[in-house]
Formats: sequence, structure tokens, C-alpha cells
Amino acid sequence: MSVHSGSKKIGLFGGTFDPPHNGHVALVEAGLKVMGLDEVWVIPAEPVHRNLSGNADGKTRFDWLQAVFEKQQDVQVLDWEIGHGRPVAAVETLRDFHQHYPDVVPWLMLGADAWMGLESWREYPAHRELCNVAVFARTGSHATQLPEHEGWQKVDEKRWREYDSSGHWCYFPVSLPDISASGLRQDAGMGRSLAGRVPEQVQSQIEMNYQKVD
Repeated sequence: MSVHSGSKKIGLFGGTFDPPHNGHVALVEAGLKVMGLDEVWVIPAEPVHRNLSGNADGKTRFDWLQAVFEKQQDVQVLDWEIGHGRPVAAVETLRDFHQHYPDVVPWLMLGADAWMGLESWREYPAHRELCNVAVFARTGSHATQLPEHEGWQKVDEKRWREYDSSGHWCYFPVSLPDISASGLRQDAGMGRSLAGRVPEQVQSQIEMNYQKVD
């Protein structure tokens, strides 16, 4: 995997993906088509702040994501976090990126809730020196409701490509399906179909993985 300095705009999309669903796919597409990123790198997490269900280990979630995005050349699935075999804070992943690609500032892709809670992240505000942030909030919500964290410079969505240094953030209103991972796990556990809510390439595997066995 190679990145030519200054030639590409890279989005980093981390999450538990427990399981991956069509809301995740829609956010990747929003990064590519609404925002206009050149590539999105999807990073299944071993999170610090929340617990996983225990139904899908890192390799399983990684394999699902690989299957979902295998035909998209502008999407990479990375094992940077699950490869550690322990909880990994976002700032550690950003430092790994900076070590590999010191001349490229990535755009961290966050939903509105994650952006609101940014100051609670481990080692905050170190992130401000390592990335820019693209905030994807549902169409109809108002950018004025999003906090302006101290030290971050807000930039216009039409001019975000002009900023190569870190510490900027930009708001993008998008239409995303309202899908809950916990709801998917619950429905799968009761033997209900997840059709239309998870990618069809991995639907049967996800349903079987989260199905409760007496």
C-alpha cells in the first residue's frame, strides 16, 4: 500500500463493525462521493471506550469487511488495530499512520456523536496534531448544533481539499440509513432476517454468527 505525498486525500473510518451494516457502507460512500475523498481506509477497532459483543473476533470482522469492499479499489481494509490483540486508542492508530506516511494528513471520518465526544478520547487533544476531521451528520441536522472544539479550525465543505496541515474539521450533511448494530445483534439472536440492513455478501454469515444457540 503506497501513498504519494500530497497526491491523495485519505479518509480513515474506524469502528467496531460488530457487525458491519449498510449504514457503514453508506458512510464510506459518502466519504468518497459526497466529500470527494480519493480513498477510504476502513479500520476495524479493538476499542478502548466500549465493549464488543464477544460474538465476532477481530479476524471475523476484518474478513467480513474485506468481503464487503473487495471490489472497490478506492477502499482499503486495514488490520492496524486488530493486529495488536488488545484495545487500541484512536491516537495510537493516527500515530501509526503518521509514522508510515509522515507527509500525508488523513481525514478522520466521524459521525456527529463521535465528534461531540471527542474531548473524552484518550490523550486528547493530541489528535489535533495528527489529523483533520470530517464530521458526517444526518441531513436535516444543523451544523450549529455541533460543538466547535477549542483549537480546531472549521473549514468550508467546498474548500476542504485546500488544507494539508492538521487541526481542521469540516461538516458534511448526508443521508444515512438509521441502523443500530445492537438491534441487528438482537434480531439475529432471535433468528430474524437482517436482509436490507447488512451487506448481502455477508448476511448469512452475520446471522449465523450472532444467532443464539440453546
